[in-house]
Amino acid sequence: MWVRALLDALPSMRRYVPSGSQVLEVGYGDGLLSCWLARELGWFMKGLDISEDCQLQAMGNAQEAGLGDCVEFGCCRPEETWEHKGQYDAVFIKTVFLYAPDLTEYSAWLDWVLSVLKPGGVLVNFETGRANGLVQAYRRLREREYTDLCLYTKAVERLYDERFEVLERRYYGGWSQFLAPVPWLYKIGARVEEMKKRDAGNCFIVGMIGRKC
Repeated sequence: MWVRALLDALPSMRRYVPSGSQVLEVGYGDGLLSCWLARELGWFMKGLDISEDCQLQAMGNAQEAGLGDCVEFGCCRPEETWEHKGQYDAVFIKTVFLYAPDLTEYSAWLDWVLSVLKPGGVLVNFETGRANGLVQAYRRLREREYTDLCLYTKAVERLYDERFEVLERRYYGGWSQFLAPVPWLYKIGARVEEMKKRDAGNCFIVGMIGRKC
């Protein structure tokens, strides 16, 4: 499902964040997605993460891919992320803001994103939605650490709408993600699911592209 969300957004990412753009990524993990974005879209990526192990792994993956000149992976303490300054063409984030404990901190994260974007700069963000009761019960059963944090909801969506001109927003999943281990079955489930409107109140994933107002 995450692959589907990324590929669906690819044409819009290419349109709104053209080749040669300077892009800040928050939470790059193993760096493989960063490398793919740099190669696929021609972005120059500056990454921030809080794990030294991730930094070493990401640097190794970039060198192996021959992309050492296109990606740079930094490491900092969580509180230092907000101290990072710059004027980027875009900020790319995948599943980071879900760890905000409340709307106040979520708002602060978005204000920081605005501070490092150039005028007219773009945020590309893929986040985990709170989804429906079934998903919430499953997360509690599996003891997911983020279950009761500030996942993407209608209240969170308003924070984005207050700060960004939304260029694209797509919602995915409610129950179809449980079928993902069987791809053909997931495709059928996703089609059935799309017959009912997905929104911030029932989605499993949201992909959003917004321009700094």
